[in-house]
Amino acid sequence: MDFAQFIAPVPVDTFLSEHFNRKPLHIQGGSSRAGLLSLASLEELLGILPHWTEQNLKLIINSRPVVGQHYLDQQASGGRRADPAKVEVFMRMGASLVADHVEEVDMHVREVVALLGRQFGGTAGANAYCSFKDVQAFNSHCDAHDVFAVQIEGEKAWRIYENRADSPVEPLQGADAQAIIDQAKGPVAMTVRMQPGDLLYIPRGFFHDALAQSEVSLHLTFAVLPLDGRSIFKMLEEQAKLSSGFRAYLPDGRSNPEGLRSHLAKLAGEVAEMIRSPLFESKLVARQRALATNAHRPKLQTRERLDYHAITGRPYRLDPRPGGAVLVHERGETPLGVLAEPTEWVLDQSMFAEQQLKAQFPWVSEEELAGLIRTLTNAGLIAPSSPAL
Repeated sequence: MDFAQFIAPVPVDTFLSEHFNRKPLHIQGGSSRAGLLSLASLEELLGILPHWTEQNLKLIINSRPVVGQHYLDQQASGGRRADPAKVEVFMRMGASLVADHVEEVDMHVREVVALLGRQFGGTAGANAYCSFKDVQAFNSHCDAHDVFAVQIEGEKAWRIYENRADSPVEPLQGADAQAIIDQAKGPVAMTVRMQPGDLLYIPRGFFHDALAQSEVSLHLTFAVLPLDGRSIFKMLEEQAKLSSGFRAYLPDGRSNPEGLRSHLAKLAGEVAEMIRSPLFESKLVARQRALATNAHRPKLQTRERLDYHAITGRPYRLDPRPGGAVLVHERGETPLGVLAEPTEWVLDQSMFAEQQLKAQFPWVSEEELAGLIRTLTNAGLIAPSSPAL
């Protein structure tokens, strides 16, 4: 499945131009989406006991969490783990099940998480929600990430409200949080009755709530969080280590306010130059690409040959210039763009396989991988090898 199939029959261009980060969208039908999970397969997944820690499994009843001591067992190795029998008892009482990070235990779900991460250049994850008719699990709220909700079994009614929080980055906390949300959400703008295979997209910040309409409801929520502007600060910190101006002591503003003011202005100009530089842009793009989950399926029934290369030991230098990272070698200079990190990894080995490089950097495409191998071979830095293993 790719993103076009995931949101079919809505065209990708239509979704990106009219809905992404703009307004909610309800897409009806879709057997491929409904087949991502089932109540039966969820029962089997709950048998993968090590995954269901207190961080990954929660029970909610009447909008309040069930105290962990009632369904979590202390482990001799440390931490607490859910007991499936105790979980079932509370679900019979009407508690809703929230199973987090389902992508870590189900390959089909993991593949969708990977495609969403690739599509939006961000982190993604999947939670399963099993709830029962007319039992409210969550009050009205908004999420700090985009939501793609897929109805798996049963029916669930969603209400999306008119107002939207301004690019939230964390949930509202405190004793008065729910009262503030209920006052801020505004009137209902959209009511959706979700049936198996339906997809509901909710951009971050839109207030919403949901209630099961059938005896049992199961849906998957895919959370997608692209990088926001705050992510550049850590990158700037890494880049600033290369600048003598940033490594220098700051003038003492208590006795020399003019000196501090002047120095800060100089640093501000340097920051602006860093952010505008092609080097910074290529590092940011590489970071966005690297956020996607790897959904590789191992092939265990065949043992295919690996393509090995050895490092020749010829001199080289990786030069992080403002115009972009450059590989300097005996035969000239080669711009690296987003492939600076894979290049550095390769040249730090004594020998490597192309498949190993691909596994280390799954976001590198086959074409880019082949191009990088050619570049390093033409530069005389690597050569084909056939090790005796």
